[in-house]
Amino acid sequence: LHLGELPEWLRLHVRVGQLGVIGRKKRPKSRADGQVDMRTVGIQNEEQKVIADVRSYVRDHPVLLPTLVLFFSDGGVYRSKEIERELRAAADEPVFWQFVGLGRSHYGVLEYFDTLPGRTVDNVGFFAVDDVDEVADPELYDRLLSEFPLWLGAAREAGVLR
Repeated sequence: LHLGELPEWLRLHVRVGQLGVIGRKKRPKSRADGQVDMRTVGIQNEEQKVIADVRSYVRDHPVLLPTLVLFFSDGGVYRSKEIERELRAAADEPVFWQFVGLGRSHYGVLEYFDTLPGRTVDNVGFFAVDDVDEVADPELYDRLLSEFPLWLGAAREAGVLR
């Protein structure tokens, strides 16, 4: 995503207030060309679906540059075995997954993803931020990118990246 593309990306992918009350049938709104049907994404934590979709996209659209994926989470992760399976399978792919825990929550499973044993390279990072509004932008960017350069080196050495 390039900065100039952000307004169009937001229009296509962020639709606040379009979820109906549980149990009520709400007529689906029509979508613009290229807009994601949010019913296919899910309304709860579906990290494993997103990881699988990103992996598929990267395989189908190969580029020379690696991909950095940022996940922001309140810690409500429910499908940890499926997520772990996807992250392990992605260890040989040119993608780094950075998880960020927001708000004072329990992030045990996210911390575990960061330390998964038995992968070709460590392709997952994690850190927690109790109050993101209290963290200066430079510090936040440093933390977002702190493990990425380490992964780049390890991935090149392992042949995951050229």
